[in-house]
Parts: sequence; C-alpha cells; structure tokens
Amino acid sequence: MTETMTALFGGQGPDWVAHEVPVPEPGPGQVLVRTHAVALNNADPQMLAEFDTPGSDNAYVAGYEFAGDIAALGPGTHNLTVGDRVMGTAPSSFAQFVLADYRHVIAMPDNLEYNEATALPTALLTEHGALMLAGYTPGQTVLITAATSGIGLLGVQIAKALGAAAVIGTTRSPDKEDVLIKAGADTVVVTTNRNLTDAVLEATDGRGVDVVLDHAGGRL
Repeated sequence: MTETMTALFGGQGPDWVAHEVPVPEPGPGQVLVRTHAVALNNADPQMLAEFDTPGSDNAYVAGYEFAGDIAALGPGTHNLTVGDRVMGTAPSSFAQFVLADYRHVIAMPDNLEYNEATALPTALLTEHGALMLAGYTPGQTVLITAATSGIGLLGVQIAKALGAAAVIGTTRSPDKEDVLIKAGADTVVVTTNRNLTDAVLEATDGRGVDVVLDHAGGRL
C-alpha cells in the first residue's frame, strides 16, 4: 500500500486545497478505508467559510462521508475484513484513505454503487438516531414531515423497516403522493390542501401519532 495520499484541506483560504500527506494507520477499534467516493454535506461549505480567516492557518482535512474498501484493520475491530465494501462517516473523509471507528461503517449492499452509497450514512444515522431518541418501538405510528425530502424518504423507509404500524408522510406537492406511497407511507397528507392536525386525527381514528420526525419546523 502507498505511504502517501492526497487529501483536501480547508482553513487555508476560500477553497479546499489538495496536499500530499502520509497515509494514517488504524489504531484500536479503527478501520482504514480506501475511498472510492465522498459526499458533500451542508456542513462542509459552512465549515470552509467559518475557518477562512485571513492571515491564519486553521488547516484541517475536510469531509464527513465516504464509501470505499477496507484497506487495513486495527486491533479490536469485529465482523469486518480487508476488502469489504463499506460506507460510513468520519472526519477528514475528503482523502484517498480515511480512518474511521469500525462502529461507524456499514457494509454496502452488492447492488449499490460507491457514488450512491456515500450519500447515505449521515442521513441513515440521523433518521435512525431520531427514532431511537424519541423512544420509538415497533408497532407505533410515525408522522414524518417534509417526507419527500431526501432525508424524509429515508425516514419513511426506516420506520417501515423497523415495524411501524403506520407511517404518515407530509408533502406540499400533490404530484409527490405516489413517491411517498412507493417509499412505504401508509397515509400521505398534502399540507397545501388539508389541515395537518385534522388529517392525522382522521388517519389514526382520533388517537394521534406516537412519534414525529419533523423536518420542517415552525407552522405547516
């Protein structure tokens, strides 16, 4: 394996800058992943702008999401082997090799390409984490606002995969109802046409929902 790699650094001006740096070695509980694709998140340009301070050097390797093949394993990693195709999250992922906690990588399905997989980990962790934080248990009813957003569509699918009794998704666009039904929503509420509270109570026989994943905020 090569001893150096190219990484994109922020904190040295208004743009990311490529530098050649040593390939890191995995420590306990870490995996080294040879990246095939990385994803650009909202936080990446925000961080780039925040650390663009004239006259200072706040250099950091940018990026948070990646997909690639495991190149090396540190001690204490489990259920992973060199060569596994994985996607995951870790700081400093805009590089040819990324160090990640082995618990923060996920095996890639065989039918998924690297450039597709790299856009999934943060959204998957966000939606799953939100459900767990809300105390979700199988058999509950889940309301997902702005459900036709990228992250909202994943929320619908995760809730169904985890055994939700019913998933209610909201959208402002009537032409997106079919998208939500195909994703697994049991009820779609077009909020430009209906009052959300009335629609939810009707869909749940007056009981309401157990968990809400709110991607909109404020008044709908």
